[in-house]
Amino acid sequence: MSLNISYQGVSLSGEGILVEVITQLNKDLTLSGIEYEFDIESEKDKFIINLLNWIEATIVENDHILFNFLYRVDVGQQLIYSNDGLPQENLLKLILNRELQKVVLKRKYSSGSNSLFS
Repeated sequence: MSLNISYQGVSLSGEGILVEVITQLNKDLTLSGIEYEFDIESEKDKFIINLLNWIEATIVENDHILFNFLYRVDVGQQLIYSNDGLPQENLLKLILNRELQKVVLKRKYSSGSNSLFS
């Protein structure tokens, strides 16, 4: 499964971006009390499949945990069902979009300038 996720011209395929997104995702999982960690060395497609599998398993096993995680990530529950497609695929896109936004904004403002990568 391949997704084209981007925010302000930065995509998951950008240099170092995927590692930062996975790191941010792992941080949010930990802060949500979820004992699960994605491999930061994963290739993009493998990571996406693993995240989708995790979402599907969590929906079945304990959707309360998933909704707590979505709250932590700042994904609105109303957005889950607002798109075409399966809810778990919508969740995948929403989570990746939000985590990428966090990474891009952190890079932008931690550098002390308005440039993304200066």
